[in-house]
Amino acid sequence: MSQQQMQQLQQLQQQTQEIEEYLQQVSQTQEQLQQSKEAVKEVKDVEEGSEILAPVGAGAYVVAEVKETDQVVSNIGGEVFEKRSNEEAAKVLEKQLTLLRDTQNELEGQMNQIQQRIQEIQQQMQQE
Repeated sequence: MSQQQMQQLQQLQQQTQEIEEYLQQVSQTQEQLQQSKEAVKEVKDVEEGSEILAPVGAGAYVVAEVKETDQVVSNIGGEVFEKRSNEEAAKVLEKQLTLLRDTQNELEGQMNQIQQRIQEIQQQMQQE
């Protein structure tokens, strides 16, 4: 077993671990976006004037009164917010989900290539 092969194997294993962690983050973000998309669609069924729990962060909520059910306020980037119809907001969330699925597929492809390379190195090491 050469030192170079061992170093390469360790680097590839580290890359695999990093990709796995990133894939986990992507998966969590997908779940959050999917929940948001469903919530945006369901808001139209809430009666105006109803009280809801609105998240303020870190598991904390405030009781809030719903004033509009045909629009939601969404972040368009950099702490800038915009009112959108429920349908428009759901479309934006779906686009984000599509981008995340593409990222997930790309990462899984990279993971497969790395795993193949790991197997090749391990086979070379066994033959020596």
